[in-house]
Amino acid sequence: MKGKGGSSVKPIWTTKDIEQIGKSFLFARLDTKSLEQVLASGSPATYPKGTIICEQGAPAAYCHLVLGGAVKLSRRSGPDANAVISIQKPGQTLMEGDCFSGGLYSTTAEAISSTRVARFDAARLRRLIGRDPSVALAMLGSASVHLRMLLSQVEKLKTMTAVARLVDFIIDLAGPGTGAKSMSLPYEKQILAAQLGITPESFSRTLRQLRPYGVVIEKDKVTVADIAGLRRLRIQD
Repeated sequence: MKGKGGSSVKPIWTTKDIEQIGKSFLFARLDTKSLEQVLASGSPATYPKGTIICEQGAPAAYCHLVLGGAVKLSRRSGPDANAVISIQKPGQTLMEGDCFSGGLYSTTAEAISSTRVARFDAARLRRLIGRDPSVALAMLGSASVHLRMLLSQVEKLKTMTAVARLVDFIIDLAGPGTGAKSMSLPYEKQILAAQLGITPESFSRTLRQLRPYGVVIEKDKVTVADIAGLRRLRIQD
Protein backbone atom coordinates (compact mmCIF):
# COMPACT_ATOMS: atom_id res chain seq x y z
CA MET A 1 0.00 0.00 0.00
CA LYS A 2 1.45 3.38 -1.10
CA GLY A 3 0.49 6.84 0.08
CA LYS A 4 0.23 10.07 -1.87
CA GLY A 5 3.86 10.82 -1.17
CA GLY A 6 4.99 7.40 -2.38
CA SER A 7 5.77 6.02 1.10
CA SER A 8 5.08 2.34 1.71
CA VAL A 9 3.55 0.59 4.71
CA LYS A 10 5.60 -2.06 6.48
CA PRO A 11 4.47 -5.55 5.36
CA ILE A 12 3.31 -6.48 8.89
CA TRP A 13 -0.33 -5.80 8.13
CA THR A 14 -2.47 -8.11 6.02
CA THR A 15 -4.75 -6.66 3.37
CA LYS A 16 -7.73 -7.60 5.56
CA ASP A 17 -6.16 -5.79 8.55
CA ILE A 18 -5.77 -2.59 6.56
CA GLU A 19 -9.34 -2.80 5.23
CA GLN A 20 -10.74 -3.29 8.75
CA ILE A 21 -8.69 -0.46 10.23
CA GLY A 22 -9.64 1.87 7.37
CA LYS A 23 -13.36 1.12 7.86
CA SER A 24 -13.34 1.39 11.67
CA PHE A 25 -15.14 4.20 13.49
CA LEU A 26 -11.79 5.48 14.68
CA PHE A 27 -10.01 5.81 11.34
CA ALA A 28 -12.71 5.76 8.62
CA ARG A 29 -12.44 9.52 8.03
CA LEU A 30 -8.71 9.55 7.38
CA ASP A 31 -7.22 10.04 3.93
CA THR A 32 -4.66 7.57 2.59
CA LYS A 33 -1.62 9.50 3.78
CA SER A 34 -2.94 9.94 7.33
CA LEU A 35 -3.98 6.28 7.51
CA GLU A 36 -0.49 5.19 6.49
CA GLN A 37 0.98 7.34 9.25
CA VAL A 38 -1.34 5.63 11.73
CA LEU A 39 -0.40 2.17 10.44
CA ALA A 40 3.28 3.03 10.80
CA SER A 41 2.70 3.66 14.52
CA GLY A 42 1.43 0.16 15.21
CA SER A 43 1.50 -3.56 14.59
CA PRO A 44 -0.89 -6.52 14.84
CA ALA A 45 -0.89 -8.89 17.82
CA THR A 46 -2.73 -12.14 18.53
CA TYR A 47 -3.86 -13.15 22.03
CA PRO A 48 -5.15 -16.55 23.23
CA LYS A 49 -8.45 -16.72 25.08
CA GLY A 50 -8.09 -15.49 28.68
CA THR A 51 -5.16 -13.15 27.99
CA ILE A 52 -5.24 -9.73 29.70
CA ILE A 53 -4.51 -7.28 26.89
CA CYS A 54 -4.35 -4.24 29.16
CA GLU A 55 -5.19 -3.75 32.81
CA GLN A 56 -7.11 -1.11 34.73
CA GLY A 57 -4.77 1.36 36.39
CA ALA A 58 -1.79 0.65 34.11
CA PRO A 59 -0.34 3.44 31.92
CA ALA A 60 -2.32 3.70 28.68
CA ALA A 61 0.67 3.11 26.40
CA TYR A 62 -1.22 1.56 23.48
CA CYS A 63 -4.49 2.14 21.66
CA HIS A 64 -6.04 -1.16 20.54
CA LEU A 65 -8.49 -1.92 17.75
CA VAL A 66 -10.10 -5.37 17.55
CA LEU A 67 -9.48 -7.12 14.22
CA GLY A 68 -10.86 -10.55 15.09
CA GLY A 69 -12.39 -12.34 18.06
CA ALA A 70 -13.89 -10.52 21.04
CA VAL A 71 -12.61 -8.57 24.05
CA LYS A 72 -14.34 -8.10 27.41
CA LEU A 73 -13.97 -4.72 29.08
CA SER A 74 -14.51 -4.88 32.84
CA ARG A 75 -14.01 -2.44 35.67
CA ARG A 76 -12.91 -3.28 39.20
CA SER A 77 -14.67 -1.21 41.87
CA GLY A 78 -13.62 -3.20 44.96
CA PRO A 79 -11.79 -6.35 46.10
CA ASP A 80 -14.63 -8.63 44.96
CA ALA A 81 -16.60 -6.27 42.69
CA ASN A 82 -15.97 -6.55 38.96
CA ALA A 83 -18.50 -5.23 36.42
CA VAL A 84 -18.53 -6.08 32.70
CA ILE A 85 -18.74 -2.77 30.85
CA SER A 86 -18.95 -4.05 27.28
CA ILE A 87 -17.88 -6.69 24.78
CA GLN A 88 -15.80 -5.21 21.96
CA LYS A 89 -15.96 -6.86 18.55
CA PRO A 90 -14.03 -6.45 15.28
CA GLY A 91 -13.84 -2.79 14.23
CA GLN A 92 -14.21 -1.50 17.79
CA THR A 93 -11.50 0.08 19.91
CA LEU A 94 -10.36 -0.34 23.51
CA MET A 95 -10.23 2.78 25.69
CA GLU A 96 -8.77 5.11 23.10
CA GLY A 97 -9.81 8.11 25.24
CA ASP A 98 -7.39 6.97 27.95
CA CYS A 99 -4.60 6.73 25.38
CA PHE A 100 -5.23 10.15 23.89
CA SER A 101 -5.28 11.81 27.30
CA GLY A 102 -2.02 10.12 28.29
CA GLY A 103 -3.62 8.71 31.42
CA LEU A 104 -4.24 5.26 32.88
CA TYR A 105 -6.44 2.50 31.49
CA SER A 106 -9.91 2.91 33.02
CA THR A 107 -10.91 -0.73 32.49
CA THR A 108 -9.31 -4.15 32.03
CA ALA A 109 -9.44 -5.71 28.55
CA GLU A 110 -9.45 -9.52 28.35
CA ALA A 111 -9.57 -11.71 25.23
CA ILE A 112 -12.63 -13.96 25.55
CA SER A 113 -11.70 -15.92 22.43
CA SER A 114 -8.60 -16.13 20.29
CA THR A 115 -8.30 -12.46 19.40
CA ARG A 116 -6.29 -10.40 16.91
CA VAL A 117 -5.87 -6.69 17.59
CA ALA A 118 -4.06 -3.73 16.11
CA ARG A 119 -1.76 -2.07 18.69
CA PHE A 120 -0.92 1.59 18.12
CA ASP A 121 1.68 3.47 20.13
CA ALA A 122 -0.32 6.06 22.07
CA ALA A 123 2.47 8.66 22.26
CA ARG A 124 3.00 8.53 18.48
CA LEU A 125 -0.76 8.84 17.89
CA ARG A 126 -0.90 11.91 20.17
CA ARG A 127 1.91 13.53 18.19
CA LEU A 128 0.08 12.70 14.95
CA ILE A 129 -3.11 14.29 16.32
CA GLY A 130 -1.13 17.46 17.04
CA ARG A 131 0.17 17.60 13.47
CA ASP A 132 -2.91 16.46 11.55
CA PRO A 133 -6.34 18.01 12.27
CA SER A 134 -8.09 15.25 10.29
CA VAL A 135 -6.84 12.68 12.80
CA ALA A 136 -8.12 14.82 15.69
CA LEU A 137 -11.56 15.04 14.03
CA ALA A 138 -11.58 11.25 13.55
CA MET A 139 -10.90 10.77 17.27
CA LEU A 140 -13.81 13.08 18.16
CA GLY A 141 -16.08 11.15 15.82
CA SER A 142 -15.11 7.87 17.46
CA ALA A 143 -15.72 9.30 20.93
CA SER A 144 -19.20 10.38 19.83
CA VAL A 145 -20.02 6.89 18.54
CA HIS A 146 -18.83 5.28 21.77
CA LEU A 147 -20.88 7.71 23.85
CA ARG A 148 -24.05 6.83 21.91
CA MET A 149 -23.33 3.10 22.35
CA LEU A 150 -22.79 3.54 26.09
CA LEU A 151 -26.01 5.57 26.46
CA SER A 152 -27.92 2.86 24.60
CA GLN A 153 -26.49 0.20 26.90
CA VAL A 154 -27.39 2.19 30.04
CA GLU A 155 -30.89 2.81 28.68
CA LYS A 156 -31.46 -0.93 28.17
CA LEU A 157 -30.24 -1.73 31.68
CA LYS A 158 -32.51 0.92 33.17
CA THR A 159 -35.68 0.45 31.12
CA MET A 160 -35.78 -3.17 29.87
CA THR A 161 -36.53 -6.34 31.81
CA ALA A 162 -33.99 -9.17 31.90
CA VAL A 163 -36.16 -11.13 29.44
CA ALA A 164 -36.31 -8.15 27.05
CA ARG A 165 -32.53 -7.64 27.21
CA LEU A 166 -31.90 -11.30 26.38
CA VAL A 167 -34.45 -11.25 23.57
CA ASP A 168 -32.81 -8.11 22.19
CA PHE A 169 -29.40 -9.84 22.22
CA ILE A 170 -30.72 -12.95 20.45
CA ILE A 171 -32.48 -10.90 17.76
CA ASP A 172 -29.31 -8.91 17.08
CA LEU A 173 -27.35 -12.17 16.94
CA ALA A 174 -29.84 -13.69 14.49
CA GLY A 175 -29.77 -10.78 12.08
CA PRO A 176 -32.37 -10.38 9.31
CA GLY A 177 -34.76 -13.12 8.30
CA THR A 178 -37.78 -14.99 9.61
CA GLY A 179 -38.66 -18.53 10.58
CA ALA A 180 -36.46 -20.93 12.51
CA LYS A 181 -32.78 -20.28 13.07
CA SER A 182 -29.87 -21.87 14.93
CA MET A 183 -26.82 -19.87 15.99
CA SER A 184 -23.65 -20.20 18.05
CA LEU A 185 -23.15 -17.97 21.07
CA PRO A 186 -20.17 -15.69 20.47
CA TYR A 187 -18.90 -16.26 24.04
CA GLU A 188 -19.68 -18.14 27.24
CA LYS A 189 -23.10 -17.81 28.93
CA GLN A 190 -21.48 -16.48 32.11
CA ILE A 191 -19.97 -13.57 30.15
CA LEU A 192 -23.24 -12.99 28.30
CA ALA A 193 -25.15 -12.80 31.61
CA ALA A 194 -22.66 -10.26 32.96
CA GLN A 195 -22.90 -8.20 29.78
CA LEU A 196 -26.70 -8.10 30.09
CA GLY A 197 -26.54 -7.20 33.77
CA ILE A 198 -28.10 -10.50 34.88
CA THR A 199 -26.82 -12.75 37.68
CA PRO A 200 -26.08 -16.38 36.70
CA GLU A 201 -29.10 -17.53 38.75
CA SER A 202 -31.43 -15.00 37.13
CA PHE A 203 -30.02 -15.86 33.71
CA SER A 204 -31.12 -19.50 34.09
CA ARG A 205 -34.63 -18.37 35.08
CA THR A 206 -34.74 -15.95 32.16
CA LEU A 207 -33.87 -18.75 29.75
CA ARG A 208 -36.72 -20.85 31.10
CA GLN A 209 -39.12 -17.95 30.54
CA LEU A 210 -38.21 -17.93 26.84
CA ARG A 211 -38.81 -21.64 26.23
CA PRO A 212 -42.59 -21.17 25.62
CA TYR A 213 -41.62 -18.76 22.83
CA GLY A 214 -39.46 -21.33 21.06
CA VAL A 215 -36.06 -20.20 22.34
CA VAL A 216 -33.64 -22.85 23.56
CA ILE A 217 -30.02 -22.26 24.60
CA GLU A 218 -27.96 -25.39 25.20
CA LYS A 219 -24.22 -25.14 25.72
CA ASP A 220 -23.07 -22.73 23.01
CA LYS A 221 -26.07 -23.12 20.68
CA VAL A 222 -29.17 -20.92 20.42
CA THR A 223 -32.22 -22.28 18.61
CA VAL A 224 -35.17 -20.01 17.80
CA ALA A 225 -38.37 -21.49 16.39
CA ASP A 226 -39.66 -18.20 14.95
CA ILE A 227 -37.48 -15.09 14.63
CA ALA A 228 -40.42 -12.92 13.55
CA GLY A 229 -42.39 -14.02 16.61
CA LEU A 230 -39.46 -13.16 18.83
CA ARG A 231 -39.32 -9.67 17.33
CA ARG A 232 -43.00 -9.22 18.18
CA LEU A 233 -42.25 -10.32 21.75
CA ARG A 234 -39.54 -7.64 22.01
CA ILE A 235 -42.06 -4.99 20.97
CA GLN A 236 -44.66 -6.19 23.47
CA ASP A 237 -42.31 -6.67 26.46
